[in-house]
Amino acid sequence: MGTIARVTLAEPRGEAFEAAFATLRRVDAAMSLYRPESGLVRVNLHAARHAEPVDAELFECLARARALSELTDGAFDVTVLPLLRRWGAYRELAHLPPGRVDAVGWGGLLLDAATRTVRFGREGMAVDLGGIAKGYALDRAGAALLDAGARRGVLDLGGNLLLLGAGPEDGWRIAVRDPARPEDGVGTLVLDRDLAVSTSGNYARDFAVEGWRTPSHVYDPRTGRPVAADLAVTVWAPDAATADAFSTALLVLGPRGAADVLARAPGVGALFVDDGGAARRITFAGAPPRGFEPPPAAAAPAVHSAGMENPQ
Repeated sequence: MGTIARVTLAEPRGEAFEAAFATLRRVDAAMSLYRPESGLVRVNLHAARHAEPVDAELFECLARARALSELTDGAFDVTVLPLLRRWGAYRELAHLPPGRVDAVGWGGLLLDAATRTVRFGREGMAVDLGGIAKGYALDRAGAALLDAGARRGVLDLGGNLLLLGAGPEDGWRIAVRDPARPEDGVGTLVLDRDLAVSTSGNYARDFAVEGWRTPSHVYDPRTGRPVAADLAVTVWAPDAATADAFSTALLVLGPRGAADVLARAPGVGALFVDDGGAARRITFAGAPPRGFEPPPAAAAPAVHSAGMENPQ
């Protein structure tokens, strides 16, 4: 998946490690756009013409993606691939169809559970699972660890985390970096057992070297426009697929638009970090963490609350 995977177990078991990494490789093989033979590439090539059969995991991931698109009012939408390509993504992948920007819309992703097939409701549709596949892979790898007898540990896939079991006595502690100054932190989240964490950011960065035509790599699938705000969001949720998708959706919605969506998602919470110039401003929304510890007072950002009590 173009990143580093790490599995840390409180009681190391060789068979558990093997099962987790085998699962991650299997999900990557099915859902990568960089593999011309992957099931996802086949869907993008053929699903506009006929119902394309897929394996059970790809179907399950697409079904989760569709449900999360509905839950977030379309702020998360895996049919965004034509839009991303229009703005310069994946220029080197000649095996992908060009797609049409006017075909973006999760409602056209048609899934038939009885035949386990995928069909596009419009010509020019195409799917990119980059906003959910890492989370889905973590969920499947976590299940493989449990099946192999592991009970406590951390799975890290490019910064997406799955926390298995109970953490230390005061809970799992997750440091939140300042996205504009990665060497600095904005504080430490303290989280309860069996949660997942995902972070997405849109702070200024030059994507021209990667072929993008704008400074942003995050787009609102509802409007087709880049997300302009300098913002990062860290999400915790009961499962990693939800955390992954919500971190993208909430980056699109921003703190003000988050409350309605989070009200429909029990157990999902978020910490927003925006660019306040010399000082960073953080805002909480949704389900509170067990606690939050700011950095030393001299560097502490302003802490605000959106729809919840201050977790301090």
